[in-house]
Amino acid sequence: MSDKYFYTLVLLIFSALFARDVEAQSVAQKRCDAFGKGQNLSNWLEATWQNNWPTPTGYTKASLQKMKDAGITSLRLPINFAMVTDTAAPYAVNENHVIFSRIDSVIAWCTELDMMLIIDNHHGWNIVNTNWRKQAPRFAHLWAVLSNRYKNLDPERFTFELLNEPGIPANGVLDNDTLSAMFAIAIDSIRKNTTAHSIIVSPSFGSWGLAYENYTPLTDTNLIYTWHLYDPINFTHQGFSWNNPVYPTGIKYPDNSNMYEAALALSWQHVLHFQDSFQKPIFLGEFGVSHYADTVSRCNWIEYVGTKILQHNISWFYWDWGIDFTMFNAGGISENNIIPCFKRALRLYGDTTFTSIQNLSENKYSVDVFPSIVENGMQLAIQNNFNKPFTIQLVGTLGNSLWQQKLQGGFNQINIDVPKGFYFVLVETDNYKMTKRIVVQ
Repeated sequence: MSDKYFYTLVLLIFSALFARDVEAQSVAQKRCDAFGKGQNLSNWLEATWQNNWPTPTGYTKASLQKMKDAGITSLRLPINFAMVTDTAAPYAVNENHVIFSRIDSVIAWCTELDMMLIIDNHHGWNIVNTNWRKQAPRFAHLWAVLSNRYKNLDPERFTFELLNEPGIPANGVLDNDTLSAMFAIAIDSIRKNTTAHSIIVSPSFGSWGLAYENYTPLTDTNLIYTWHLYDPINFTHQGFSWNNPVYPTGIKYPDNSNMYEAALALSWQHVLHFQDSFQKPIFLGEFGVSHYADTVSRCNWIEYVGTKILQHNISWFYWDWGIDFTMFNAGGISENNIIPCFKRALRLYGDTTFTSIQNLSENKYSVDVFPSIVENGMQLAIQNNFNKPFTIQLVGTLGNSLWQQKLQGGFNQINIDVPKGFYFVLVETDNYKMTKRIVVQ
């Protein structure tokens, strides 16, 4: 074979491999984007602390229908597979355990309701630097069994998540290089059964956003990355007796020092930098805020997260539906009982309020609202080209009107006495309406 033909052959081989990797990555990105609005089916198949685990009625098809009615398109099913996997070689997985019939029910419901599903390997794997080589064969065997069992599921609808929140600091040290080595072994065991399904992974340190700083992606190109957002943890987890340590109630968001806002922003910064640097698909797999927090603070937090989700077009899965982090008032799961700011921030039940500008007529009017901080509140400078009077209203995160005034067209400047927080400014004429979200810090 001449050198010319040899190099041509090598070029063709590398081109084919590159095209295959690009295609796999684009498939993973498409699936990640398709998650859209998601919900965790939490406190059920992972909740081994419950006396009758796994409960037969943790969620039903009717539960999922209510989620779909709210606008949820995808589900994440946390499962404690460690409880049904032997700890000694050959690490048999008890597929006759009732937990698998529960999973099969959810799979059937998702197919019938046209919803996507993440099969999430949740609690029970205390993997650290000092024991990972011993744990890896058991972990990989579990995924060999699971991928064989579920290999015929539609890969456009069903996805596998290797491990929830790996390397939680309280369990010991697990660095990212070690975790990636163990994940690579498990991914190989899955790929022997299916190359079509996307696999979800995350860095150590509990999938925290800050863990994406200096994180290197794995080599498999059909991967989707995830992260969890509970910053600041003492705010989002306040009042929970099951958390260690137990954080006191009464913590507000935002705080007076701006430290809470900075922590939240830093998590987003690292995640978005990873996404931009490596062009990898990533979604928000868990986030939520304690029902023990005061309602205004909860709304401030969820409105901030909702803004970032909308701004960066990130798919998300809220934790949880109606328990510790619930987004509903007392009285059941329904549109009438959802806390208004959650409905608005997450755009549930068809809500479209949470957009920067909404024109109800032809775009012949323009208006800009510039907030600036003054003593005891803020100053609004309103510049517009209206040739008639208009109404301006300041609305809180609960949907409550805080201030309203009718003004003449042209430039206006107003001082409003309001505390630090998030607000909406509504500007309206008879045929034009604009909504702008502002922050007083």
